[in-house]
Amino acid sequence: MTLPAERILFLANYFPPRPAVAGRRLGHLASWAQQHYARVFVIRNDRNFDGTDVPGLEVVALPARDLRALVGGPGPAHTLPHNSYRRRVSAPLLRLRQSFPFLYLTDDGGPIYRRQAYREAVRLIETEQVTTIFSSFRPWSDHLVARRLKERYPRLHWIADFRDLHADPVRRDVWWPALQRWWARRMIATADEVWGVSEGQVAYLRRLNAKAAVRRNRLFSLPPATTAPQTERFTIVYTGSLYERLQSIRPLVTTLNALVAEGHMQADDVELVYRGKDAGLWAEWLTGLHPEIHCNTRAYVAPATAQKLQTEAQLLLLLNWSAPGYYGVLTAKLYDYLSAGRPILALVNGPDDPELRQIVEGTRAGRVYADGMSHEWLLGCYQSWREGGGRLPWSADLSEMAQYLESQPVGSAYRRSL
Repeated sequence: MTLPAERILFLANYFPPRPAVAGRRLGHLASWAQQHYARVFVIRNDRNFDGTDVPGLEVVALPARDLRALVGGPGPAHTLPHNSYRRRVSAPLLRLRQSFPFLYLTDDGGPIYRRQAYREAVRLIETEQVTTIFSSFRPWSDHLVARRLKERYPRLHWIADFRDLHADPVRRDVWWPALQRWWARRMIATADEVWGVSEGQVAYLRRLNAKAAVRRNRLFSLPPATTAPQTERFTIVYTGSLYERLQSIRPLVTTLNALVAEGHMQADDVELVYRGKDAGLWAEWLTGLHPEIHCNTRAYVAPATAQKLQTEAQLLLLLNWSAPGYYGVLTAKLYDYLSAGRPILALVNGPDDPELRQIVEGTRAGRVYADGMSHEWLLGCYQSWREGGGRLPWSADLSEMAQYLESQPVGSAYRRSL
């Protein structure tokens, strides 16, 4: 018997060509759909980013007429510079913006997007025989639309995905956390599946819905067996957003300064490279770095350029955070780094993160340090680079890494596979 092709409606706030903003979920759905002859329809906000959507998707882009567009910065993402006056003044209100009941008006998308998205979704469900709806947080707007669709069409299989935690106990990004959890439980009560990106995250999500299960971000492909780009300097690269008071680069700055002072490193050999929207914060974090160490800092670059920087780096810097009983901050960046095949230096601001350590060190992709770092591994990488004439050959355990390739079915196909 031939099973009917899966038809998935994806609701998520992302900006092409940056599907990583949606936690790589969209890219994985597109890849899975291509392999299984499924169709993926997408409804998203349109914030006038340059570039095109992931190939093979049928996209409806709705105008962004929300609070972010009204009071945010001038760029397509409407983000404000780290040290801007408007950001300092508005920062305390961000927790209110994403808190119930205010979020019905103030969260990304807002009522206009929800109304238009619902109307478009109904059209697609009725004309294209959609079988699965997939909504991804954050923002809440897409979950609210999906919940309404599930009420109208109970046959639909609803996947409520959480790339981040609502009422996060460490980030503390909402007002009245107990009220937010009570409200969130009601909003996703009818979801058929609830996804989280890590074991640590799902431990919290199960307080909202007992169905919560781990569906990690996945690798699209394995890196080469060995990588060995040649660079004039020993480059340590970080790409993407920074999170003030959560991450810390201080252990790396302290270690580099000590190795230079002890004569184990030549300061002129080392270059720290940053590409992302938080260049001002990065510069603040590098205060106190040895003045002869090179700092190569620029704002946002195209994804293809960022990927090229990653594959040509000598070290890839990953900055994570944890707290007692809180771990598993597995960002999309981790999987981008794994795919690049270059050694990863992961610094966890807090106690050890066993989940991150298992992925990075279990695949021999790099080293994880929590609450500080030792000198030996970094120095060994630097010495290998010098002795190799500007090359640091690196080989991860590809057989171990293969378990993180995308292979799990999606939506109602998941039910048929049980």
